[in-house]
Amino acid sequence: MKWLDDARWNASASGSLIPGPIFASLAPSSQILTHWLCYITDQQRKWEPVWIYGGQVFAEIVQQYKETRSTQDTLKLLSSFTESNGPRKVDTFKSKQQTLDGKKIAYRPRYGTHMLSISRTLNSLNDFENNIAAYLYANTVFVFRRSSHTDDSYTLRTVFLLSLLSYEGIFTGMTSFHIQREEFIEILERDRQWLNKLLQSEPELEKYYHQWIKNRFIKRLWAAFRDYVKPGSFHEPIFLEALRQAGATQFINMLEQDRKSVLHSLEVPGDLWNLRFFQRLFGDKISSASHLRYYWKRLRAEGRLSDDFYPEQFDMSFDFTPRVCDRRLEYLCPFRDGSELKRLCLGNSGKGQPCPVTRILCGYESQCSLAGCPVVEGVLEDVCSGCS
Repeated sequence: MKWLDDARWNASASGSLIPGPIFASLAPSSQILTHWLCYITDQQRKWEPVWIYGGQVFAEIVQQYKETRSTQDTLKLLSSFTESNGPRKVDTFKSKQQTLDGKKIAYRPRYGTHMLSISRTLNSLNDFENNIAAYLYANTVFVFRRSSHTDDSYTLRTVFLLSLLSYEGIFTGMTSFHIQREEFIEILERDRQWLNKLLQSEPELEKYYHQWIKNRFIKRLWAAFRDYVKPGSFHEPIFLEALRQAGATQFINMLEQDRKSVLHSLEVPGDLWNLRFFQRLFGDKISSASHLRYYWKRLRAEGRLSDDFYPEQFDMSFDFTPRVCDRRLEYLCPFRDGSELKRLCLGNSGKGQPCPVTRILCGYESQCSLAGCPVVEGVLEDVCSGCS
């Protein structure tokens, strides 16, 4: 799992999913915010529209966002970038400056909850210099506080703050900044006051946090934060620079000096592909991200896992499952005894050539390296029951 995950995050494979000159021109904190808004809408749909279309439009919004201060300002900005599709239909975001195939880039989120999350995120950040890194820095004391909860960590506390910003308490959606303007104003003002009040009360914040820990497995939340801390990720150095510019020295020290602890606390996003992979490999023993966390803790306590392994690495199954499992290519499965996978190895080490195995299994472009390669070393184990 680690070998394929390393291939996924190698330097040559990582890049921005958001194209265009506007995103490239944004300050680090604004690039992170654009990426965060994209992930809010990355639910039950192909990734291309989210990042290629949505990313470019959100980059324009964030570019102008620095000028907003009030709820009215936030809604005015979002309204200027959207068109109504009528009652009970989600607005379409439209670019003002960028085109694709001769047309202004357009992007329509799937659910009304996305519209609330986007608007609440931007509106709440008005109180924190319109800067997601400044928001985290303003709550440094909370992040570096400790409790007796066994799962408590810097990572969980940081992700909890991000969840408060965009996801907590949003169960039903709103569809149109135009048709439902007054309702949006009421909800956004209420949520902004709720968040500020919660952040200013240490007992209430701690209580809410410990309740949240039990239900923390939100796919989009963990997928986004993972991109900010995984070594090799395109967004990792951008996130560090955004924190540096915000003055968040403690965060930077945590990420640079205690990175393994941060990675250990990451939860696998829990995508459908992950869950299907777990079922094939582990039967009914592991059917959720929380189950994976339980067994990781148990094996760690028994001294059977080194610091090199952690649950989020299983997210490579997002790429593996549709290419291998769904095509029933069990004869190439690295988790089955008797796999014919080794015959794909061309021995390209030292020749500057890519590894064909990681390309076939997951679509990852990685350089061939014989050292530590489980295919060459023949350490494949018979742990999968097979596609049939």
